[in-house]
Amino acid sequence: MKISFDYDGVFSTAAGNTLAERKRTEGHVIYIISARSNKSGINGDFVPLSRIYAAGSNQAKIAKIKDLAIDIHYDNNPDVVSELPGIGRIFNA
Repeated sequence: MKISFDYDGVFSTAAGNTLAERKRTEGHVIYIISARSNKSGINGDFVPLSRIYAAGSNQAKIAKIKDLAIDIHYDNNPDVVSELPGIGRIFNA
């Protein structure tokens, strides 16, 4: 499965990073998809730069998640999660 994580408040937290690492070791393909306007400062550790996206806005982030056919997306923004029925999962660190 393709699993994506928002960066700020999700992947950037110890709990989010641990969850992403666990999903990776289970064989899932991990992405970081952020509403940031550029990738500067996004440390993906084990996520290749080619699977890190800075979409520029939450609406663009939602569109990128759909475009990439992501199966599960973890985000701490309930508005983003509500726009991704069946895909979005709320994340609380």
